[in-house]
Amino acid sequence: MWRKILVLAAIGVLGIWAWAQVPNPDTYIEATIGDLQTLDPAWHYDTASATAIFNIYETLVFYDGEYVDRFIPMLATSWEISEDGRVYTFYIREGIRFHYVGVKTPEGTIVWKDYDTLTPEEEANIVPGYGELTPEDVVYSLRRAVLQDRSGGPIHMILEPLLDIHAISELAEKVGDEEVFQIVSEAIKLVDGKVVITLAFPFAPFIQILAGTWCAIIDKEWAISLGDWDGSANWRPWHDPKAEESKLFNVANGTGPFKLDRWVPGEYISFVRYEKYWRGPAKLARAIIKVVPEWGTRLAMFEAGDADVIAVPRAYVAAMEPLVQAGKAKMHGPFPGAIAQSGFFNFLVAEGSPFIPELGGQPKPDLLADIHIRRAFNYAMDLDTYIKEAWLGEAWPVGGPVIKGRLGYNPDQPIYPFDLEKAEQELRLAWGGEAWKKGFRLVITYNTGNVMRKFAAEMLEYNIESFNEIRAKEGYTDPIVIEVRDLPWPTYLAMMDDKQLALFFVGWLEDYAHPHNWVHPYMFRTGAFAMNQNFHVIENVEFTPVYATWLPAKTYATLQDLFDELVDLAKREPDLKKAELLYFELNRLAVDYAINVAHIQLLTRRYEQPWVHGWYYNPAFPGTYFYVLWKG
Repeated sequence: MWRKILVLAAIGVLGIWAWAQVPNPDTYIEATIGDLQTLDPAWHYDTASATAIFNIYETLVFYDGEYVDRFIPMLATSWEISEDGRVYTFYIREGIRFHYVGVKTPEGTIVWKDYDTLTPEEEANIVPGYGELTPEDVVYSLRRAVLQDRSGGPIHMILEPLLDIHAISELAEKVGDEEVFQIVSEAIKLVDGKVVITLAFPFAPFIQILAGTWCAIIDKEWAISLGDWDGSANWRPWHDPKAEESKLFNVANGTGPFKLDRWVPGEYISFVRYEKYWRGPAKLARAIIKVVPEWGTRLAMFEAGDADVIAVPRAYVAAMEPLVQAGKAKMHGPFPGAIAQSGFFNFLVAEGSPFIPELGGQPKPDLLADIHIRRAFNYAMDLDTYIKEAWLGEAWPVGGPVIKGRLGYNPDQPIYPFDLEKAEQELRLAWGGEAWKKGFRLVITYNTGNVMRKFAAEMLEYNIESFNEIRAKEGYTDPIVIEVRDLPWPTYLAMMDDKQLALFFVGWLEDYAHPHNWVHPYMFRTGAFAMNQNFHVIENVEFTPVYATWLPAKTYATLQDLFDELVDLAKREPDLKKAELLYFELNRLAVDYAINVAHIQLLTRRYEQPWVHGWYYNPAFPGTYFYVLWKG
């Protein structure tokens, strides 16, 4: 997903004992630990936002049940792919209405009204195209996403195969804004009522990218009526907005099975059933996702029958097993997940950040640029204990970004063992010995309510600070200080994207089943995490291939340049064996340069009330899909 930067460290949720009568039988209530960032499909890149968008909007294609590599028609009735794999032609479904439609009043103005509540007279006065799905809406939605292309967002996934670029601003710098519009218009266009998308090069996962919530289809006329991009070559005013600047930040108008009812940031988001939904109305009338960071409060909601599903950190799962055995809760899983948790080192913390590290009592924004300090943290991480106690053994360490089950995963890639002696040796070398002698201060951050990430952060805090006793005996009295702090989810993501966090723990849920969706976020300059780590500060990097031995030895200007070139080569390599070796190379470099700490792949669970039915597991889903659920 993305960043699918995950609100839950594990997608574990729990319900409790059965009731004689099902509470709120037509309303699904879920209590989670973090809020969404936005309702704009093209802007979001977190699972909380994606879950809302997933239920409100729809895409051209959808996942076939539990499969991540099989697709069924959704807003497209069918599609064709050219023999060379570059041209996708979509036939758009007719007769579908958005939740809100444009109705012409007696005064001649157009008013947007809820399609479910229209009178026969109002329905007769719907303005053609205003709230009716058309091929033009599809073209507008995809072009808007590409041109908006907010920094740190999901649209790079479309831009790479579509235009062979990583950001629309890169192309604009070369050819100008008007030419960009012409290029985008040619790549995504209408041809005889069909939507035709032409890629710069074949990319097999593209159909799965189109199934993602970032490719949700919006109504063109509705968006324009709100002041969004007007569809012209003058796209720059809507490019790369802050979350609140997007015209679709807190409003929604999709074709999906649920309508937005209300979003109160920091408290809840609620949905109501779309009665005239084209596939038939959902069984549930309402759905509510409540933001409840405190575990005790979530548990109390269960005990009172006020929640059907809640976020359950692994630390509390064992206490719930008796409920499952007694038939008072259902547990799904554990499932092998395309999901990972990692700690990320920022090599250059942004000026003005409250989390700028210190060396010897003085600000040192690039403290973590020293490889010895990063390696010390890796040696100080007891992964076996972390996995056993924080994840109940339902995880495993991964050497490099690419997870098990994907091309490029290397089971023989060494990882850092837990070794405090080696951690000490590395700390003594950090910054030419200055870190050991003068001490340093570092803040490790995690999102509020995520006890597994807190566990990892506090383990590092304890083990790194344990060296103060040895240092004191040597006469070094200025301490090594590690602080662990939590931040609310939206704040956490915003500060991460502003490069203000020094060492931060977060998760990644796969956007599409391909190794590129792992090396890109973890290593490429515009990747969801790499863009916030500043690899470019490491200069004059010598590279000698170990696996991809056909590549020449070479000196790169920066570490980022090395990563970028190899990521791009791997993505384009048609020979799967050679591509695998390129991914092996990237995994090796990620470990050698210690760009992360505690990189693990997770199993996932879901716990729910006995009266909740219909859920199934698809690892590509960002969250609960309400349409398939019922209570009884």
